[in-house]
Amino acid sequence: MVSLVRLAALLILLLTGGLLADNNNNNNNNNLIAPLSANQHVVRVTAAGPRFQNELPSEVTFTPDRGFTLDCPVWANPPPQINWLTSKGNGGMWTAVVTDSSSSGGGGNNLMTTSANGSLTFHEFRPEHFRPDVHAATYRCSAFNSVGRILSTPVRIRAVMLPPFEVTVENPRVGRGGTAVFRCSFPDSVRDYVTVTSWIQDNRYDIFLTSSQDGRHVMLANGELHVVGVRQGDENHLYHCRVLVQPNGQTMTSLSAGRMILIPDSAMTKMAPVMVDSVGRVRVWRGQDAVLPCVFHGYPPPKIKWYRSQTVQYGNLLLPLVTSGAGGVQRMSTESLNTHPHLLNSAVGAAGGPSGRHRLIGGTLIITSVVPEDGGRYVCSVNNSMGLVESRTELVFRDKLHVRIIEFASAAQGQQQIHSHSGPTADQHVQVVDAETSVTITCLYSGSPRPSVSWLKDGQRYLLGNSGRVYVSSASGPEDNMIQLSIASVQREDEGMYQCLAANDEGDSAQATVQLAIGAFPPHLKETFTRQILHPGSSVSLKCLASGIPPPHFTWTLDGSPLLPSVSERYFLGQQQQGQEDAGQVVAHLNISHVRVEDGGNYKCVAENRVGRVEHSASLHIYGSPYVRAMSTVVGVGGKRLELPCPVAGYPIEGITWEKDGRRLPLNGRQRLHPFNGSLTIDPLDKSSDAGLYSCEARGQNGLSARQSLQLNILDAPHIMAMADSAVLNAGERLALQCAVVKGGLPLTVSWSFNGQIIAPLSSGGSGGSGGSNSGGGTSTSSSSSVRLVNEFTATLTIESLTGQHAGWYVCRAANQGGRAESAVQVIVQVPPFWVNQQPPAEILQTVSGHSVELKCHVHGVPPPQVVWSFAKDKMADKYSPIYTSSNRTLLANQSLVISPVDVADAGFYQCEASNGVGNNINALMALQVHAPPEVHLNQDYMAVRRGSLAGTVLKCSIRGDPPLNVQWRKDSIPLDATWSQSRIVTRAQPQPPSPTAAGQLLTSELSVTNAAAADEGLYECAASNVYGEDGDAVFLQVQDVPQPPLDVRVANAAGRRIQLEWKPPAADGGNPIQEFVVFYQSPNGDIRQERTSANQLTGSIVNLQPATVYQVYMTASNSLGQSQPSLGLTVTTDEEAPEGPPLQLGATSVTSNGFTLSWAPPAAQLQNGLIQSYLVTIDSGRMLNRTVLPSSSGTSSYEYTVAGLRPNTNYMAYVQAVNNQGTGPASPSVSVKTGESAPEEAPLNVACVSLSSQSLQITWQPPRPEFRNGLLRGYRIFYEPLNEFLLFLAGTPEQTDLGQAGSSQTTTELTVFLSGLQKFSNYSIQVLAFTGSGDGVKSVPLTCTTEEDIPEMPTRLKIVQSGADSLTVSWLPHPRPTGRITHFTVYSKEIERGQDVNPQKWTAPANGPSSGRLEIRNLRPRRAIFYFQVAAVSSQAGEGPRSSTVSFTFNPTNKIVASVVSIGSDYLAARGSRLILPCTALGDTPLQISWFQDGRQLSDWLNLNPLKLGEQIQQPWIQPPPPQQPPESDETAAGLIQVLTNGSLSVGRLSDTAGGNYTCQARNRHGQDQVDYLLTVVTPPPAPQLRFAASNWSSITLQWSSNNNPAEKNNNRTRVSTPKNFIVKYRPRDSGWTEKILPAVWRSVPIGDLNCGTEYEFLLISSSRVGNSSSSNLVAAKTKGSPPEYLPVDDESDLILTPTSCTVDLIHWQDRGCPIQQFVFRFRLATDSVSEWIIAGAESPPQQTFLLGGLIPARDYAVRVTAINAAGSAQRDYTIRTPPLMDSHSRSVASGSDSLGPLFSDPRVAVPMAVSSLAILLTVVTLLLRYRYRSGGDYIRPDSRPPTGNMNVRTYADGGETPEDSNNSTLSGCQKRPPLPMDSCGLSDYGGADQVSPYAVFPSLMSSGGKNSSSQFSSSRRMKTFVVDGSKDSLPVEMSNYAPPPPSMIRRMQQQPEEEPTYDYIAPCATSAAAGRSNKQLTSNPQSVFVPIIPARSTWNQQQQQQHYGPTRHGGHSSSPHYHGDWNNQETLALSQRL
Repeated sequence: MVSLVRLAALLILLLTGGLLADNNNNNNNNNLIAPLSANQHVVRVTAAGPRFQNELPSEVTFTPDRGFTLDCPVWANPPPQINWLTSKGNGGMWTAVVTDSSSSGGGGNNLMTTSANGSLTFHEFRPEHFRPDVHAATYRCSAFNSVGRILSTPVRIRAVMLPPFEVTVENPRVGRGGTAVFRCSFPDSVRDYVTVTSWIQDNRYDIFLTSSQDGRHVMLANGELHVVGVRQGDENHLYHCRVLVQPNGQTMTSLSAGRMILIPDSAMTKMAPVMVDSVGRVRVWRGQDAVLPCVFHGYPPPKIKWYRSQTVQYGNLLLPLVTSGAGGVQRMSTESLNTHPHLLNSAVGAAGGPSGRHRLIGGTLIITSVVPEDGGRYVCSVNNSMGLVESRTELVFRDKLHVRIIEFASAAQGQQQIHSHSGPTADQHVQVVDAETSVTITCLYSGSPRPSVSWLKDGQRYLLGNSGRVYVSSASGPEDNMIQLSIASVQREDEGMYQCLAANDEGDSAQATVQLAIGAFPPHLKETFTRQILHPGSSVSLKCLASGIPPPHFTWTLDGSPLLPSVSERYFLGQQQQGQEDAGQVVAHLNISHVRVEDGGNYKCVAENRVGRVEHSASLHIYGSPYVRAMSTVVGVGGKRLELPCPVAGYPIEGITWEKDGRRLPLNGRQRLHPFNGSLTIDPLDKSSDAGLYSCEARGQNGLSARQSLQLNILDAPHIMAMADSAVLNAGERLALQCAVVKGGLPLTVSWSFNGQIIAPLSSGGSGGSGGSNSGGGTSTSSSSSVRLVNEFTATLTIESLTGQHAGWYVCRAANQGGRAESAVQVIVQVPPFWVNQQPPAEILQTVSGHSVELKCHVHGVPPPQVVWSFAKDKMADKYSPIYTSSNRTLLANQSLVISPVDVADAGFYQCEASNGVGNNINALMALQVHAPPEVHLNQDYMAVRRGSLAGTVLKCSIRGDPPLNVQWRKDSIPLDATWSQSRIVTRAQPQPPSPTAAGQLLTSELSVTNAAAADEGLYECAASNVYGEDGDAVFLQVQDVPQPPLDVRVANAAGRRIQLEWKPPAADGGNPIQEFVVFYQSPNGDIRQERTSANQLTGSIVNLQPATVYQVYMTASNSLGQSQPSLGLTVTTDEEAPEGPPLQLGATSVTSNGFTLSWAPPAAQLQNGLIQSYLVTIDSGRMLNRTVLPSSSGTSSYEYTVAGLRPNTNYMAYVQAVNNQGTGPASPSVSVKTGESAPEEAPLNVACVSLSSQSLQITWQPPRPEFRNGLLRGYRIFYEPLNEFLLFLAGTPEQTDLGQAGSSQTTTELTVFLSGLQKFSNYSIQVLAFTGSGDGVKSVPLTCTTEEDIPEMPTRLKIVQSGADSLTVSWLPHPRPTGRITHFTVYSKEIERGQDVNPQKWTAPANGPSSGRLEIRNLRPRRAIFYFQVAAVSSQAGEGPRSSTVSFTFNPTNKIVASVVSIGSDYLAARGSRLILPCTALGDTPLQISWFQDGRQLSDWLNLNPLKLGEQIQQPWIQPPPPQQPPESDETAAGLIQVLTNGSLSVGRLSDTAGGNYTCQARNRHGQDQVDYLLTVVTPPPAPQLRFAASNWSSITLQWSSNNNPAEKNNNRTRVSTPKNFIVKYRPRDSGWTEKILPAVWRSVPIGDLNCGTEYEFLLISSSRVGNSSSSNLVAAKTKGSPPEYLPVDDESDLILTPTSCTVDLIHWQDRGCPIQQFVFRFRLATDSVSEWIIAGAESPPQQTFLLGGLIPARDYAVRVTAINAAGSAQRDYTIRTPPLMDSHSRSVASGSDSLGPLFSDPRVAVPMAVSSLAILLTVVTLLLRYRYRSGGDYIRPDSRPPTGNMNVRTYADGGETPEDSNNSTLSGCQKRPPLPMDSCGLSDYGGADQVSPYAVFPSLMSSGGKNSSSQFSSSRRMKTFVVDGSKDSLPVEMSNYAPPPPSMIRRMQQQPEEEPTYDYIAPCATSAAAGRSNKQLTSNPQSVFVPIIPARSTWNQQQQQQHYGPTRHGGHSSSPHYHGDWNNQETLALSQRL
C-alpha cells in the first residue's frame, strides 16, 4: 500500500510539472537532491578587472627631433580596451585624445598616434608645428573591460625646443682659509632642463654630488661646487662643470674653466662675518645626503656652529650638532664613541644622538642618508671677534609616494575561497564580499610631502554620502597613513574597480587598485504559489523558485508549524538546483495527494542561505467543516506586542472568535481581532491581566464549528537595582560590587564583565578571575577579582587588593526569555607615583661641554604626578635649589630636564621629586659630570714682523680642556713639523696649573719665528684635541716690506695740457698700508717732475703740460718702510688744442641769386695750436644756419668757397672758423651778403573760385609766403581751360573748333580776377602763379571750378511717324551742348480746325533711360487730323527752356503701318580708337526689316525686327572712349568689327582712319520704307614730329624739331587731324631708364640740362593732343662734352711721401679734361703677390690734394694703384713703393734721457717686459693686416648694380643734430647700398671688382653717372661738410654733406616735391649678395662697417629751373627725388689712420 501511495505521488508530481533530476547532471539517478549546506560554497572569479603592471612616469620631456612613446602597461581578463585622456587647462576637465592609429594624430600633421597595444606615440615634428594642446599637456590612460575601468596617474608631457647655448663657469673671489663657490652658468631659458652632474678638476678628477676627494671639495644638490679651506696654490686649479640636458640625454662640459681669484692676505682686513651663500630651503629625498651650505667671509677666521631647532613644550630649543674652530673641524668621532660609550647620552641630535651622519666641511653641514626625523630647521652660527651672523635653512624631507591596499574587513559570515586565473594575475587584488554586508577597503599611503587621497570607482571620483551607505575615515601611523572606504549593505552596483589615488603639491602621484566582487547574494524568489480552493481527495503541488549565492535551502511551514517529509505519507517535499552551479537557482515542491479538510491552512516556503532569507505564504482551502489544529503553549514578554494565530482549516469559514477564561474577546483596547485571518493581537502585554487560557473557535456555513485552546504565559524583562556611576579607591584597597536583579522572570542569567571581558563566576566558594582579552582589546584584571552568584538574581564582584590595572568599567548584565538589562560602574584606582618600567634614573651622567643632555625622570601615577627639579653642587648640600626654565634649561612634557648647551658650571647633582597626593613621594638623585673639550685662545689674531728681522716673533696659544691634550701648529692648513723651514720656527708647550674656576687642564704653547722671510707670511693655527672634541684658533702673521710698484698704469684721458692716469694698487703693500703714489714725468728737454697722490686714490692728473708734446711717465708706491721700484714706463703724447686765432682777410664776391664766393687766409701760425684740418664756414640768415666743413691743405695761403643753394633775395652773415682734431677756433669777423632775386619757389596760396553766373567765374588767392617769394612780386598769371573730354561731337558745335586749343591765361597784379565768356555749366581747370623780375614761379595745384546752370537749349530736330492705328511717335535730338541738368522733356501738341487751335495737349518724356528722346502718343481719335508738335527741355535749376520749331504731321487712321525710322540722323566727330554704336529704331507692320549701308555699300543682310520691343533700343549714338596710350593705326585691318545688333543698331568695334563716311539705315515692310543718314568724321592724333640735334655742352644738349601737321592735306570728310596741345621729350643715357619732360606746344627747340659730362644720351619726342599721343619721333643720339681724367706727371716732383707704416699720395697732377673729377680710389697689395686681389684702402674727392695710405708694414714692397673717376670714365696710375725700416726711436729716447731714468730702464724687470710688449704690438699689427689681407671676398657688401629697393634711409650724426666735435659718436643704422656706378653683385667694379676693403679705408661720396641723381645745387669742386639749422628756437644743428644735395626740407621748398627721408650710401659687411635687398630698417652695429658716401658729378641749376617752369620730370614712370647723402668724419678717420 505504501508503494502504491509513493507511485501515485510521483505521477502527480510529473503531471503537475514537478521536475526530475537532469539526466545530464552529475547526479546519476532521478533522486531529488539533498539540501545544500549554507556554508558550503566556493566563489570563483571568472573575470579580472584591469590593473597597471607598472606606474606611469609623472613627467616626460622630449625634443622635437626624437619624439617619445608613452606605454600604458595594463593586464586584465578579458583583455582591456585602452583610451587616452588629456587635460588642456580647461578647469581640470579630462577629454578623450582623438588619434588615427594608421596615419596622423588628432593633433594634425601626424603629431600623435596610438598603436594596437595602447601606446601613445608623439612623433618628431618641426618647431613651427609645435602645439601647446599636444606637446605641453597632461595625459593619463584609461583601461576598461566588462569588470570596470581604471585611470592611470597623470603624466605631464613637455616637448622642449632647446636653443643653442653654452655652459660657462664663474670665477669666485675668496681669501685664504675661506670657501670658494663655483657656479655653472647657462641661460635661464634652459635652466629647467639642465642638471649639473659633476665637476672636473684639472681635466683629471671627477667630483660628484657630496663626494670629496680630499675633504675640501663638496658638490651641492643645486650644482654648486664648494672648495673649503682655500690655501695657496688652489688658484692654479681649473674647474669645468659637466651638465646633463634631460630632454635629449646630451652631456655637455663647460667651454670655459673656472679659476678662483685668491685675495692677497695683505688685502684682508678685520671684518665681521658676512654670509655669502646659504639657502632657505633644501629638499632631500629619503636616503640621499643633505648638503646645507653656510659660506661666509670674515676675518679673523670665524668659528662655525650648527644647531637643530626643535619645538618643545615652552618654545623652540636649539640643539647643537657640530662645531668648527678657526681652521679645524669639530665633531664627535667614532673612536671617541667607542672608547667612551657613556658619551652616547651626551647629545640630543636630529636623529636622537651623534649617529655619525653629521659632518662639517668648511661651513657646510652634510647629513648622510636622510631619514624623516632629519626634517626641520637648522641654524648656522658664524662668529669671530668682530661679530656674529646666522643663517637658517629648512630641510624638507622628500619621500616617494607609495600606495597599497591591504586585506580588508567584511561582515560576511563564513570563509570564502578566492580563485583567480594563473599567469600575470597571480597577485591580482580581487576582494569578494557578500551582498547586504558591510565592507571596508583599507588604503595605506606614505610619502613626503603628505599627499591628498581620493577614491575612484571605475575611473570616476567616488561620491560619498549620496546613499548614506558609504563613508571615509582616516588615521595616521608612524610609517604609513591609512584611509578607509566603508560601504554598508553592499549592493550589486557596488561591484567594480576601486582606486586609491594619492597626489601631493609637488606633482607626484601614485595609485593602487582593487577589484570588488560580490561572492554571496541573499535569496530572491522568482516563482511562488498562489491561494487555492480544492475539494477533498484532490492533489495539489506548491512550487517556490529562488536564486541566491550560495544556492538557498528551502523549508516549509503550515500555519507556522514546520513541515517535515515524515509528516504524512500524502506529503512529498523536494528541492533541486537548476542550471550551472554558480547560477544559484533552486526549485522546491510541496506535493499533497488526496487532500483532506485538515490539510487546509496557510502554507509558507522559506528560502535561506548564509547571507539572508526570503519567504512566501498563501492559503490552501479545502471544502469541508471547520477544523482547528492543536496549539502549544505560548510565552510572551510583558510590555511587548503579541499576535496569536488561529490555525483553521475547512471552507468556507463564516467567522473566528477568541475567548479568555470563557469571556469573548476583545475586552479592552489592547486586544484586536484580524478581520481576515482571525488572529488575535495584544499590544502591549500585561502579565497580571493577559496571562491565561485562550480559545479559538471557527464556525462554518453548515453551523458546525471547531475549537482549540492554548496557554499564554507572560514573563517580565529583567531590571537591575541602581548602582553608583563610579567608585574612587586607592591602590591596595578592597572592592565589592553587588548586582541585584529586582525584577524579571526566572530563569535569569546574571554576569559581570570588565572593560568588555566576561568575568567567569565561581562555581563554589573559590576565587575566579578574567582571562584573555576581549575583541575590544580590554585589559585583564588580576587573579584577585572574583564573582560569586549569591542566588538566581544576585551576583557579587569582589577584588581583595586594587591595583592600577583594576581601573576601568565594570558592567553587570542580566537576561531571561523576556529580554536583558545591564548597569555599569567606573572604578577609579588612585596610584602613588612610581618609576616607569620600575627603573629609576641613572645615578651618574656624563656629557661634553657645549653639547646637550637630557636628565630623565619618567614617572607615572594616578592622578599624574608633578615633578620638581632641584640642583646642588655638592651631594651633601643641606639645600637644593629649585630649577626653572632658563636660557639653557628646558622642562619637557615628559618631565625630563634638557640642558642645552651644557656648560662646565652645570656639573653637579640634580634631584627630581614626583608627587600626586597619593601615597609617598618618590625622588631620584643624578650626578652630572661635564667634560671639557679643548678651548684654544691666541693672544691676538694679527701680528706683523719686518722681513729679515732677527728679534723674532712669539705666537702664544692657551689651551684648556680635559687631558690628555694633543696640540698641533699649522700654517695655511699644513701641519708644521720639527724640521720645517730650517728650524727657524720653534714650538714648545708649557703646562699650567689647573684653575679652580675652570674645568680641565690649562696648557700654553708658543711658536717662535726668527729672521722672517716672505715665505713665512700666512695663517698660523693652533689646534688642540682630546677625546671630547677639537678646537683651534688662528693668527695671521704678516711679513712687512716696501710695497710692490703700482700695476696696470695707463692713460685714462689725455688732453692738450693735462694727462689723466689710472692704475691698480700693487700686488702687495709689503704688510704696511700704502701712504702715497708718486708720478714721475719727463719732458722732451729732459726735465723730470713729479706729482704725489694719496693712497686712497687710484687716479691722478699731470697738469700744465704742453700740447702735442711727448712725455715719459712712470710711478712708484710708498709705505712707512720706503718706496717701491718704478712701474713700467709710458710714452704719452698730449693732444692738440683748439685754435686760438680766427681766419684772416674774409671777403665775399660773385654774388648771385642763390650763392656767393667767400675767400680767406689761415689764422696766424702761433695761434693754430696744431695742424688745421678743416675750416667751418657758417652762413647765417637769421632763420637757417648753414655750416660747411672745408678741408684744409698744408701750405695753402688762401682759400675760397662757393656757397650755393641759398635763398634768393636774402641777407646772410658769413664767418669762418679754423678746426683741428681738438675743436673749433674763434670765428672771423663776419661779412654781410644779400643774394639776388629769383623766381618764386611757392605757388600762390589758398586759391579759390566762385561761380558768378553760367559764363563767369571769380578767382581769388593769397600771395606766396614771404620766405618763398625770392624777390618783389610783379604780378600773377591765371591759367584756365575747359575740361571737356573729347569723345563724340556734333559737327559745327564749339567743341569741334576747340579740338586743338590749349587753355587761356590772364595777368593781373591784384589778388582776384574775373573770368567771363566761359562755357555754360562746364568744368574749368584753374592754376595761378606769381612772378618776379627773374621769371615765373611755381603753378598752384589745379583747381576745378564749374560754371552755373542755365536754361536748357531747345532740341535741334523733331521727327513724327505713325506707329499704330491710333498712335504717333515723336522723336527729337537734345541740344549737343547741355547747359544744365535736364530732368525731362515737355512735348506740346495741338490740332487746327477751321484755322483755330483746338485740343492743345502737353506730355512729359523722361530725359534718361531707353526711351529717352522719343514719346509715343496713343488713343488718338479715329479720324484724319493735322497735328502740330513742339518740344522743350526742362532743367532742375533754371526750369524750362525755349520750345523747338513746330513740326506738323497729318494723321490718317489706318491699319497699314508703313515702315518708319524713329532715329534722327546728324553729322558727328569721333576720336580714333573709340567704339561707336549708331541707333536705328524702326516701326511698322511686320514683317519689318532693316539694313545698313556705308557710302552706299550694304554692310549687312536684311534683319527682321520686332517693333513691339522699342524699349530695348537706343535713340542717340553711344560711344566708348579709346584705351589710354593707344598706338596709332592707319590700316583698315586694325579697325574694329562692324556688326548689326539685334535691336537694329550698328556697332563699330574700334574707329580707324577709314571708319568715317555716310552711314544709312533703311527700314522696309510691305507698305513702304524709310531711312536715316549719319555723317561720321574720325579725329586722329597729330603726326610724329621730326627731331634733330642742335648743340651740346658739358652738361646740356639742345634739341630742335618740326611738326608734320598739315590740316589741308589731312582733313577731309572722313578724317580730321587734332592740333597738338604739348610735346613730351624723353631722354636717357644709353641702356638706362627714360626720363620725361613736358614742353609747351609752341616750342620748337629746348636745351636739356643737368646732364652728365662726357656721356652719350638718346632722345625721343612725342606730340600730344586731346585725342591722344602721336607715335615717337626718330631717335636722336648725342653726347655731352668732356673726357675721362688724365694724369700729367712732372719729372722733378715726386707724388709719394713714405714712412715706415704709411704712404702719402699727391693728387695735384691729375687733370679732369672738362669733367670734374668726382673721386679718387686707392688700392694696394704686396708687390710680391701679383695674383692676389687688390685691397681697397679708401677714397678721396677734390679739393683734397693728398691721401694717406696707413697700416703698412715697415721694409715691405707694395704696389699702389690710384684710380681717378669722373662722369666720362676713369683712369688709373700704378706705383711700386718700399716702406722704410722701423727705427728704434723708443730705445734712443730712453738712452738719451736723464740719469735719473737709468734705474728705471736698466732694471730687467722693466726692460724685458717693454721689449716683449713692443714685439707683441708689432705681431698684432702684422696679424691684423694678414687677417684683412686674406679675408674672404664675401665679408663685405659692395654696391650692387641693381636699383635700390625699399626706403633706403640711414641716419647718422647728420640727422641727430650733433656738432662736428660729437661726430666720433656717429653710428651706422642699417645695411643698405646705393650704387655710384654700375657694379657687380656684392662687388665694387669701379673699385677693382672683387677687391677687399682695408680696415683703414676712408670713402668720400661718389654720385652715379646717371643724370637722374644729379640734382645737387652745390658745387662739388670742394670737399665739404654742411650743417643746416632751421630758424626755430627748438631746432638743433643738422649736419649735411656737400657731397649730396641740400636737405630735403630746402629742396621741397624749391621744387614742391613730396617729403622723403634722407638717404645715405655705405658699404657694410654681409655674408651673401642676398643681403643687398634687405631693408635699411635692419640696423647693424658691426664695427667693421665702412661708410661710403656718394659724391655728385656736378651741380646745375638749369634742371631745377626747368622742372619749376615746365613741371616735374618723370623717371621711367616715377618722379625723381633728391637724395640726401650723409658722410662720416673723414678727417677723424684720417687722423686715426695716421696714429695707427
